[in-house]
Order: sequence, then structure tokens, then C-alpha cells
Amino acid sequence: MIATDEDALMADFLETYHVADWRAFPVKQAAALAFHLSPESRIKRKMSGRTQSMDTLLLAVIADRIGALMWMLSEDGAKKRNRPESIYAVLSGENKKKEAGDDLQKFASGEDFMKRWAAVTENA
Repeated sequence: MIATDEDALMADFLETYHVADWRAFPVKQAAALAFHLSPESRIKRKMSGRTQSMDTLLLAVIADRIGALMWMLSEDGAKKRNRPESIYAVLSGENKKKEAGDDLQKFASGEDFMKRWAAVTENA
């Protein structure tokens, strides 16, 4: 946990145990206290890869479902167009937009490029 984000661990200790410095405890006790932090603590969310609390994600799912129901009842929904973007997908990072340059290929030489170009244009 220390290697992941010591500042987050310190903030969690301060919030949960009202102790500003986790180093004030013996190592075993500090480890036990860290282990028993809430799953929603900063350090545990960071270690699990979540950026949002579970409450926030559940509220986003509820909002998405209500939005989808309203969309289905609309004219756009009947024609299956302009579906609203998922709030959950945005918060959880599921729908990361492609960054410019994500599909770039690098070649060691001009010859490698020409071979690849020939293969691509041959199939087109």
C-alpha cells in the first residue's frame, strides 16, 4: 500500500483512525489497521483500479437505466437513434475514446514500411 500511494494511505489513516502519521504504530499494528480499512478507502480503491466509490457507480447505473427507459419511449428511441451516453461507462472508463495516434505503427526502416504498404494495398 505504501508503494502504491503513501499519501492516500496517510489520508485514510487520518480519516478513519484520526492519526496523522501511520508510522506512529508498530509495523504489525499499522499493517493490521491498513488491512481493515474500508473497501471505499482511497488506497483500496486505487489498488483495485476503481476511481469512483461503489455508491457513485450504483447511482450512475440507476441513472443510465432510467435514461434508457425514457429514451425508448421517445421518438428517437423508436427510431433507434441518439441513444444517451452511459454515465457509468464514462465514470468507470469503459468507453475510453481513442486517442489520436493510438493506431500508429512504427517501422524500423523504409523497406519495412514498403513491405507493409504493399501488403495493405494488395488486399484493398
